[in-house]
Amino acid sequence: MAIQSTTFRVGLPNPRKLQLVLWTTSVWRTLDFGLVSSMKMKLAARFYFLVTGAAIILCVGICWLGPNAAAQRKKPRRAPTARSTSTAIDYSHFSHATKKHQAACNTCHKVPTENWKKVRDYPDVADFPGHDACVSCHRAQFFKGAKPTICSDCHTKVSPRDEARFAFRNPGGARQFLIEFPHDKHQDVIARLFRNLRFETQPQFVRAGFSTSHSFADEKTKHYNNCEICHAPRTSPVLPATGWPDAFAPPADTFKLAPLSHASCFNCHWGSQQPVNDNCGGCHKLANQPSVWMDSTSRISLKFRHGREQHTQECTTCHINITKSATLRGLKPDVPITACLECHNKGPVRFDVTNELLAIDKNRDFTCTYCHTSDVGRRDPPASHYLISGLPPKKRKDVK
Repeated sequence: MAIQSTTFRVGLPNPRKLQLVLWTTSVWRTLDFGLVSSMKMKLAARFYFLVTGAAIILCVGICWLGPNAAAQRKKPRRAPTARSTSTAIDYSHFSHATKKHQAACNTCHKVPTENWKKVRDYPDVADFPGHDACVSCHRAQFFKGAKPTICSDCHTKVSPRDEARFAFRNPGGARQFLIEFPHDKHQDVIARLFRNLRFETQPQFVRAGFSTSHSFADEKTKHYNNCEICHAPRTSPVLPATGWPDAFAPPADTFKLAPLSHASCFNCHWGSQQPVNDNCGGCHKLANQPSVWMDSTSRISLKFRHGREQHTQECTTCHINITKSATLRGLKPDVPITACLECHNKGPVRFDVTNELLAIDKNRDFTCTYCHTSDVGRRDPPASHYLISGLPPKKRKDVK
C-alpha cells in the first residue's frame, strides 16, 4: 500500500528548504517501519525519531522565522548629515568688515589715546584700543591658552610678560579704509595765500597743528601756503621694489609727500568743524577689500623735480584737475602736456618736445630722455605731444 504524502503550505518562501523537510520525513518513516526487528533497533529508532523530530521543528522554525528575523535585524539607514560649510574664524586678523565690529568708532577707540604725548605733538588716536574693548565680546578667545591667537593682532609678541605692540597704524598691515578727501571743498580755503593772513582773521594751516604759523616769516622766499600744508617735500625718494630705471636715482626734492597722519587735518577738524575728532566716518570709508598702501605713485616723467626753482609755482598751475575732484577714488596726479608748453616748447629758444619728436622721425629707435627714463621714452609719444608741436601723430612702426 503506497503512502501518499500531503504537502501543507506554511508560508515557506524557499523551495529548497521545503524539500529538506520532506526528505527528513521520508527518513523517519523508513526507520519506523523497517527497523523494528529487535529491541535495540527499536531504541535506536526512537532515538533517531527524537533527533529527526527536533531537526524538523528547527528547520520549520528557521524557514518561518528567518525572513522576519532578518527584517528585524536590518536597521534603517540614517540619512547622511550635511557637512558644515562654515570655516573657523581667524582671530589673528581683526576685520572692520565684520558686522559686529561696525559700531561707533569711539566704542573701542579713545580720542585722544593716553600715549599721544609720547608719540605725537598734538592730540591724536595713536594706539590700539585697550583690552576692555576685546574682552567685552571675546572673553573666551582672550583667555584661551598661554598665548591667545587674538592677541597677535596688536601685540608684537604674544606673552603675558610682554606688552609691546605694533605701531598704530600697523605699517605692515593691509588698509581696511579709504580716505575720502574732497579737494574741491577745500579749494576755497587753501587758495588764500599766506600774505592775506596778516590783515584778515583767516584759518592758519600748519603742519603739526596747535602751534603758531611761521609761513609768512620770510616773504622773500617763494613759498605757497596751500597744497604744501598736506603735501610737504620729501626728504628722500622711495626706492621702487624693482630699482630705479636706467639707474637714475632722482634727487630728494623730486617728489611730494602724501599726508600719512591727522597733523594737517586736526588744525581745523579737531572740534570746531565737521568732521570733528570723534567722527571718524566723515573721512574714513570702509573699503570693499583690504589694500596695501603704496607710498609713491607711478611716475611717467621721472626727471621732473618739484623742488627745482623754475618749478616752484602755485600747484594748480600744472595740476589743473585736482581742484575739481570730490573724492580720492580713481584720482591721478596727472599733468597735461599743455602745462609744460609755456617753458619747454616755446620759441624762439626752447623746443624740447618738438626736437625729440623730430628725432623719432629720423630714427624710430630714438629714446626720449629729456623728461623720461628709457622705460617710458621708448614708447610711442602720445598724440597730445604731436598736437602742441604742430606735427601729425604717428607710430614708431610707421617711420621708414
